Amino acid sequence: MSESVVSPLRASAFWATIALPIVALVLLATGAVSVSLLTTASFLTAYGACAVAGHNHTPN
Repeated sequence: MSESVVSPLRASAFWATIALPIVALVLLATGAVSVSLLTTASFLTAYGACAVAGHNHTPN
C-alpha cells in the first residue's frame, strides 16, 4: 500500500485506541450494551486490532 493510504489508517487506528475505552464505558453506563462474553471479546478484538495498526503513529 502507498504511504498516502497507510498514514490516515494508522492515525485513525491510533485515535480509535484512545476513544474505544471511553465509548465502551459510556455504552455500559447508559445500558446500551451489557457485559457478556460476546461484547467483551468483540471489544478486546477491536481494541487489539486498533492498537496494533496504530502503534507506529506519532501525533503532531
